[in-house]
Amino acid sequence: MPATIRLATAKDAPLWLDLVRSVLGADYPAKEVYDPAWIARELEAPVGHETWVAEVDGRINASISFLKPPGTNANPIDNLGRNLHRPESFADGSADALLKKINGLAGDRAQMVVARISASDNPQQVLYENNGYVCVGFQPFKHMLQGRVGVLFYVRAATPILVTRLPLSESLPQISDLATAALEKLKISNPLLVRDGVTGYPLQSDLKIHEASLEDFELWRNHSQAFNPPIEMSGNFNLGFGLMRVEPAGSHVRSVLGQRGDKIVAGLAFYFDEHDRCVRFVDSFSTDDLSTGALFQQGVRVAHEQFNAVYVEVDILATAPRLLKSAEQLGFVSVAYLPAFYYRNGNHADIVKMVKLNMAYALDSGEFTTQSRAVAEIVDRNFQDQKIGVAIINLLRGLPIFEGLGDGELRKIARLFTQKLYRPGEKIFNKGDAGNEAFIVMRGQIDIQLEEYSKPVAMVSSGKIFGELAFLDGASRNAYAVASQASILLMVHRTAFYSLVQREPHLGMVVMRNIAMDLSNKLRHANAALSSLKTAAK
Repeated sequence: MPATIRLATAKDAPLWLDLVRSVLGADYPAKEVYDPAWIARELEAPVGHETWVAEVDGRINASISFLKPPGTNANPIDNLGRNLHRPESFADGSADALLKKINGLAGDRAQMVVARISASDNPQQVLYENNGYVCVGFQPFKHMLQGRVGVLFYVRAATPILVTRLPLSESLPQISDLATAALEKLKISNPLLVRDGVTGYPLQSDLKIHEASLEDFELWRNHSQAFNPPIEMSGNFNLGFGLMRVEPAGSHVRSVLGQRGDKIVAGLAFYFDEHDRCVRFVDSFSTDDLSTGALFQQGVRVAHEQFNAVYVEVDILATAPRLLKSAEQLGFVSVAYLPAFYYRNGNHADIVKMVKLNMAYALDSGEFTTQSRAVAEIVDRNFQDQKIGVAIINLLRGLPIFEGLGDGELRKIARLFTQKLYRPGEKIFNKGDAGNEAFIVMRGQIDIQLEEYSKPVAMVSSGKIFGELAFLDGASRNAYAVASQASILLMVHRTAFYSLVQREPHLGMVVMRNIAMDLSNKLRHANAALSSLKTAAK
């Protein structure tokens, strides 16, 4: 018997509940989805979301909802969610019939469509690809079901996406790789690449940051419009919790404001999804070029320290390269490229979805199609930095030479280091050697000697760096370095570091500034000590 494709109503609550239990089991984190009264409200248009179902022999075999954004939203996107399919719906054609109806409705509205498909649901991936959808992203660990599941982003363009795209920065290679793959699949001309050396907003500033109510955030955001601040984020598209996008009771959006002097100059709004244990940045403003990076860094800190969030996510306009770079510096990774997903005042802009994981990363062992695997592998390469040991990142973070760098920048530096074991009494370098390397002591102790076999003038213990001054210009070493006990060192070559600095000028500027400040402090202390000796000699 062919499927009946129809709009669901509140009377379908018992049938829809049976579908939920069949697909999600009995342990979905949001217990509302098992409540007939809640289901009835969600199925009742226009109060709830617009839900279409495929019914066969009096049973709902498949269901897809058009998720409504909260408030007004001009983005020309139909956001599909609550995709529930019994296995037999793929075999009997009811899933295909339902999706074709959805596509027809979106086409009548001249809307593009986006859907999130489980990385482990191969039949649903095939279904969407056969209906003209293109995979444009992959987000690992996005939703919590019985365990963490990765999600693939699929897009269907109802009409040609005719957007004049700005060139993508060569300083953002992970974004350009993902953009190229997505746009090629959608048959959109690839954007040009430009070597612009884009730098992010400074992460360190004199900004005073404090928590604020959403009302205060909106007040100051409206006030900031007089300064014509750039729009860099896309938020508030859907604020529901978890895979089923359950809307929580009451307002759950929080915010922080940045103050310089007696003026509020910036703000960031975000919310914590209790089901997926993630923090989503949804809105921001800034009236200067000094505050955005510090606010984002504070938002990441709040996500980690207050909420113990598994990940932080944000949608950033492709026309905001400085914010994209700042997010990368903080350890965010691009996971999806969504063309023409932001609309304002007659103009479209592409969106880059970025995620910062606070857990160990590993590629899903899902059943990818050929198309989805190609995208997942791009994202996987972007996450490779996450696999670098946490101990090395923490070690670098504690060194004054790297103070002020974000996690993303520290990971790039960490990838340059190699480990080497030294036995007691073994030399690391001789006096007069070229200073082509710098060293960090992971474990053990290194003696610095002015002459061979002489008494050490300094001892470098775990967590300390040495050899960094000659490392800067390759000058000859002015001392010997000898392992006084079994030691594990991290070593970085000057040419590799300088190559990174050429690609990441902000990183190089911060490191050079820190070295200059360290030298200044040492000279100041040396002058003070010399002055004390002269005074004592009189």
